[in-house]
Amino acid sequence: MVQRVGIDFGTTNSLISVITRASRAKCFDDTQRPHPSVVRYEGEQIICGKKARDKLEKLGTGVLGNTVRGPKKLLGNEHINVDGRVMSPVEVIADYIKYLVAHARDNDIDQIADLTRAVVTIPVALDGRGRQALREAMLSAGVYVETFVHEPLAALYGYFKDQPDAQDVLAYYDGKMVLVFDWGGGTLDLTLCKIVNGSIVQVLNRGNNQVGGDYLDDAILNHVTDEHARKFGWSAESKLPVNPGMRAKLITQCEQAKITLSTREKTNIFLPDYFQGAEEEAEIDVWLSREDLEKICTRLINQGINEIDSLLAADNADVDPQTLALCLATGGMVNMPLIKNKLTEIFGVSSLHISEKGDRIISEGAAWIAHDNLELALAKPFELVEARNSLLTVIHEGTRLPQRGESIQRQQSMYCSDPRDSKAIFTFKRPQMVQKSAAADPRTTYGSLVVELNPDFPPLEERIQLTVTIDDNLILHTHAIAEDCREPTEAEFYDLEFSLVVRKQTDDSGEKKNRLRLSVNKSGPKELFVRANVTNDKERWDTVPGELLKEYNDKNVYLRKTMTRVQGEEYVRYQPCSMCGAKWMEKCCTNGA
Repeated sequence: MVQRVGIDFGTTNSLISVITRASRAKCFDDTQRPHPSVVRYEGEQIICGKKARDKLEKLGTGVLGNTVRGPKKLLGNEHINVDGRVMSPVEVIADYIKYLVAHARDNDIDQIADLTRAVVTIPVALDGRGRQALREAMLSAGVYVETFVHEPLAALYGYFKDQPDAQDVLAYYDGKMVLVFDWGGGTLDLTLCKIVNGSIVQVLNRGNNQVGGDYLDDAILNHVTDEHARKFGWSAESKLPVNPGMRAKLITQCEQAKITLSTREKTNIFLPDYFQGAEEEAEIDVWLSREDLEKICTRLINQGINEIDSLLAADNADVDPQTLALCLATGGMVNMPLIKNKLTEIFGVSSLHISEKGDRIISEGAAWIAHDNLELALAKPFELVEARNSLLTVIHEGTRLPQRGESIQRQQSMYCSDPRDSKAIFTFKRPQMVQKSAAADPRTTYGSLVVELNPDFPPLEERIQLTVTIDDNLILHTHAIAEDCREPTEAEFYDLEFSLVVRKQTDDSGEKKNRLRLSVNKSGPKELFVRANVTNDKERWDTVPGELLKEYNDKNVYLRKTMTRVQGEEYVRYQPCSMCGAKWMEKCCTNGA
């Protein structure tokens, strides 16, 4: 029986993995090393991987002449110029994926891989447009994306599957918090997870694409060339020109030196004919120590480590690193001694695990997800803030998320309690932590919709149709339209948190209450708060502002609605002073007496 594959399409390196008939993860390369994410165009010839990287003449990520390095970072662009040829990132990525698939097919001796169907990993910060473009590129290369999964989530599942008994390990971590720290060449991704009843549930995500290992390789190269210039007393103006193709060879040596210094104190970088000139001046011959490397990368590494504090302290999460049961560190950067030491200081020896297969554990985890037919579910409820600060759950946590060709949709009729300014305000939120349904728990705001409606309608009269859809790119789309005004408003949100359902549980979400009372934390940090003015219950007259309800009652004597104490106070405060005519304030016309 053939198996769907897992694809880790990375900024710096990429890899395809499959689970063999002997239940082992296999990467389609004898070296078990990933392929550089580089595409080069020489006329009609397309060169990918290591051969393309070895021909690079410039530093950086993106379009470098006729070569594209890290095409993943270009996913948001419509067009790019590759050596005078106008292309789209989708075309470039499709060419690269075709190369990966062809290489895997040539090395699939046992013919166990279905290379047309894949679980594909994505960074936590990849937006909706990027996901749509990536799916299009995969399809152009003949690969159907069965589902996307966040890279740290795949890495964590790959780690569990590497244990002698994955179910026992999941049981051990049940109810505990785990952090995945994935620092690769292109991005740093962090995901805080909780193991809940056999499922791996994302609590918080954070991504940074400005501290990847590629930046460090560039910094090492600059240090090496500066040391060479210092040896010969060159100024910036007197530096010799670089021979074509030599920068790529030097960046490769810098990358290798970074790896070597993980186990050695010193290494030599030697490259003849780097510069155009006399033999001695032309060759790079520089010794690099671990101490030198740490000086070069201290600022960048501190910036990456600080992301941990930012994640754990985000939005009142207030998670103590010492309470985490596991910190799984993956990616090529985490083998650096300086990073290891800093992670050990934060999490302790017992909780920290540095993955020995950091450059392939993500693709293997994706392959295991494909092999085990795991499903993704929504980790937290998708909530709507109603008038008077109650919370309406539109989509419950635990809802199974769609796979290829599927979507889920929820429709909800809403009514505006205060149409005077012709706007109905929809604000969408989710709980900060998982498995907490109390309204007092901190919330994170997705965003808002403002719907135009008829201000001449009475309160709670004009119906507003809200439609919420999650597509197979795991993007949530909201659409709202008032039935009289008929001006639709839309917004989409891609930063959903997922739950990887390892062991299916009985779904009792339908028995949960749909509405909670939202508590506003007055002592917490100040934030812009848009007052919600909608409800799904047409009879909830207690949500109508007091002064508006008084006006309605005066006009509709035979349809009068009972005014609550709060509404009565609102009505009084919005009346002008009977003596001076000013708006309500304490001691407005008594001159302070």
